[in-house]
Amino acid sequence: MQSYNIPAIMNDAYRPVITAGGKEPAAFVDAFSRQLRELFIIDNHQYIGEDKTKVFATPEFAAYCEQKKDDFVWVHYPWNNQTVKCIQADDYFRLKTNRNQDLITASEQIKLHNTKLAVFGMSVGSNIAFVATQAGIGRDIILADFDELDTTNLNRILAGVHQIGLNKAVIAARRIYEDNPFVKITVLPEGVSEANLQKLLADKAITHIVEEIDDIKMKIVVRRLAREHKIPVVMITDNGDAVVLHVERYDLGYDKIFDKDDAYWEAKISAPMTKELAGSIIINDIVGGIEKVDKKMIASVQRVMKKELVSWSQLGSAAILGGVAATVALKRIILGESRALTVREYINPPAI
Repeated sequence: MQSYNIPAIMNDAYRPVITAGGKEPAAFVDAFSRQLRELFIIDNHQYIGEDKTKVFATPEFAAYCEQKKDDFVWVHYPWNNQTVKCIQADDYFRLKTNRNQDLITASEQIKLHNTKLAVFGMSVGSNIAFVATQAGIGRDIILADFDELDTTNLNRILAGVHQIGLNKAVIAARRIYEDNPFVKITVLPEGVSEANLQKLLADKAITHIVEEIDDIKMKIVVRRLAREHKIPVVMITDNGDAVVLHVERYDLGYDKIFDKDDAYWEAKISAPMTKELAGSIIINDIVGGIEKVDKKMIASVQRVMKKELVSWSQLGSAAILGGVAATVALKRIILGESRALTVREYINPPAI
């Protein structure tokens, strides 16, 4: 059996080291013993609701533990120097998704798990990526962002002051891996480009795209390539306390971009992309008109134009709401519950 060993030098700043079996390290978190207790109840329904102290003192539980005593791996997280004794991947998947039943059936859960999800842009995108993986969406995940975390990002990105200066996609990958060490994440710290997206799509590495890029021209490029390869695109636009959900089903034959044809966008993106033009596209073409935009957002945009604010105003509550809305949309698309070719849905918190 392979001995436990942590490599002395880690080149991957975001991927854990998983080692099968072997000796115990000097210090570790023992998740395995608690996980066996959860699995035993799941596998032996007659003990559901019984006194757990008595259940875990039974000969049946002792035999179960003996049977599965070697069914573990060591997961080492180099960025925080934590090592966890953890059940293996299949059992972890059963535990991780157990409370999703029957809101998500077993066959549906497998379908969600087999999704190859790409999330581009890690502001709202980092929240979407995490909430989606909590729902069991995506065994293979691509995260792209060229930007590094600043303190001003901490109002909407779930990170910490100790991570300032780190690439945002790396931060998101670490968070997902701490939640599920068995997913496969590819980080694109240079961001998404026409060239690397074309290759990923040609290699069939993506089945669903979440697009949260700031660059307007790249938004159009992503959709053109998604249309060519018949990949659905989901996007969230934050709007004060609310969000706007966008869905474009290129997998079902939708052939426009934000409900406009290619000639319209060719004229738009051939011009220099000033802040004024970008603001106009976001307000009119993406959100759907100035009357749909939160009034405080309009005031914020005007201050950006006057160079009184550094950038557009965004709220963490809206970013988290966007994560929820996009995840529900992805789930319905993957499971075939929605067949709408395009969606622009305004999602508002309750008025109180």
